[in-house]
Amino acid sequence: MDAAVFPIRRLDFRDLFNIYLRSYFFQGSFSIKSRQNMGFAFCLEPAGRKLFKNPIDRKAFQLRHTEFFNGNPFMITLVLGAVSHMEERVLDDDGLSLEDISRFKTAVGKATGAVGDRFFWRTLRPFGLVMGLLLSISYDIWGVALFLAIFNIPTMYLRWYWLYKGYMLGPKVVLELKNPNLDRASQTMEIFGGVFLAFLSVAFLSNKEYGFSWISAGTGGIFGLSIILFKLKKSHSVIFVICTGIAFIVSLIVNASLR
Repeated sequence: MDAAVFPIRRLDFRDLFNIYLRSYFFQGSFSIKSRQNMGFAFCLEPAGRKLFKNPIDRKAFQLRHTEFFNGNPFMITLVLGAVSHMEERVLDDDGLSLEDISRFKTAVGKATGAVGDRFFWRTLRPFGLVMGLLLSISYDIWGVALFLAIFNIPTMYLRWYWLYKGYMLGPKVVLELKNPNLDRASQTMEIFGGVFLAFLSVAFLSNKEYGFSWISAGTGGIFGLSIILFKLKKSHSVIFVICTGIAFIVSLIVNASLR
């Protein structure tokens, strides 16, 4: 990898990509006592092989990264990249110590748990599920494909993005935890996911003879209404209740017109 991309760093693209691939097996080992410590050490092993040629130093590197660690499995690459950066600085005697790395892992690991759980488990996965269910009304199995795409494509990209950012920025990567784009994406998916869920819930209770056309039109209408309510700074719960009520009324009118 060109030095302009990874300036004054020992790990190249191949090393980082190896860490990236290993991050998918981060939760392959889990214990109540040490949580995800073995997974962390496993993911970081390529960095240890590159940084420490002496087997004794490499063993010490691996052992110190088997300490307690707990974090979000999708944001783990942010910590892995930053720790690799910090290990290099310790080797260069560049103002960091092994104690600094240990404290960083403890603090940032907990932070990734809070930020990552909200974005991936509470927002992205439910949003993808709702969108997949909407598509499955007309296109059956393609709804599953849409759900998998919505959840996995951003996850795969963010894993690499955070690994690269962590390696280049080191401890300063904590700023990524307050990235406003994550908050905006979470708010958008929470609102629109709730709107679509409201309409989807009523759609399944509606008369099937009317077909999918009114569901499509109603979804578009409620989508537009949710944008207006969002611009008016209404809370997520208020938007959900209003859209659910409108969807329910529409379904009653449609069912009555078919009798």
